[in-house]
Amino acid sequence: MTTDPTEQLIRSALHAEADRRPDPRVVLAGLRQAQPRRNRTPLLVVAAAAVVAVAVAAVLVPRMLQRSAPVVGTAPATDQTVLLAGMDDYDTADSIVLGRFGRDGVAALASIPRDSLVDIPGFGQGKLSSAYSRGKEAAQQQGRDENAAAEAGARTLVDTVQQLTGAHVDHYALVGMAAFGRLTHVLQGVPVCLRAATHDPRTGASFPAGEQVLDETQALAFLRQRAGLANGDLDRIARLHAYLRSAADKVTGALGNPAFVSALISTVQNNVRIDPGWDLLSFAALVRDIRPADLRIGTVPITSPHLDTPNGAAIGLAPGEVRTFVANLPHSGTSAPDSCVN
Repeated sequence: MTTDPTEQLIRSALHAEADRRPDPRVVLAGLRQAQPRRNRTPLLVVAAAAVVAVAVAAVLVPRMLQRSAPVVGTAPATDQTVLLAGMDDYDTADSIVLGRFGRDGVAALASIPRDSLVDIPGFGQGKLSSAYSRGKEAAQQQGRDENAAAEAGARTLVDTVQQLTGAHVDHYALVGMAAFGRLTHVLQGVPVCLRAATHDPRTGASFPAGEQVLDETQALAFLRQRAGLANGDLDRIARLHAYLRSAADKVTGALGNPAFVSALISTVQNNVRIDPGWDLLSFAALVRDIRPADLRIGTVPITSPHLDTPNGAAIGLAPGEVRTFVANLPHSGTSAPDSCVN
């Protein structure tokens, strides 16, 4: 059976060996002759990574594959719950998203505010954003190497989210926040809309009211701004959702361009860490029929937008309400495109 050239390139890229960090141009140009190997590379996730990087690509990249052609070498797909976290340069989880992908074609993402006051297993109360760094630092103090310490940090973040939400996390993906800027560059800008002009007193970044197209530098400032916004981190989460949907639309339109795929692969390889047991080809089989327009997005319910704690202002959550929300995640949130945000 004849396959589309782009499909062949993606299939080859998905089988590339991650540890060798191949030049994406070489992968795309030469892997037609390569023998498929079991994939451990974050290419699919990264591709999904359009924002919290992984979420979008996980939904979009598989759609490049012919729906009539099975994903070869994969086990039967099962429902999966995935934790996606955007990480800054200081090991702070800047954006935390719990995603559920079902065999019935339903996918939903639930944002959890980074400043949520939570119980961090083994460390006591603290902000959710600090869970990764606490776990990593503890492992480093025990003499573990960088990779082992990073996995310990990810495990602490996963355990914290599981305890809060009552959901079992099957896999995780950690995405460097810088990837958002690079993705925006690859997409040649991402359109967004603001209800009113905003100014970030901390960074000096300003955005006018109305529709606009973010460039590489503006995208990161747009996604990280909290100061100067009426609802602080909650408005920042709404911005993330709007960016995600807009980026998804642009990714969809560029998937047939091998140069775009090459640049996307490069961005992902350098900015995404996934758990070592994640079979991404099986995940592709699970999500390849999910339509981006049907992806439901929401934020867990909060009880207080401002709590005074020894570690500064935090957001209060009611664990029972959060667990109910997550249990109903496939029916939570909204699939309608976001209009203008704050």
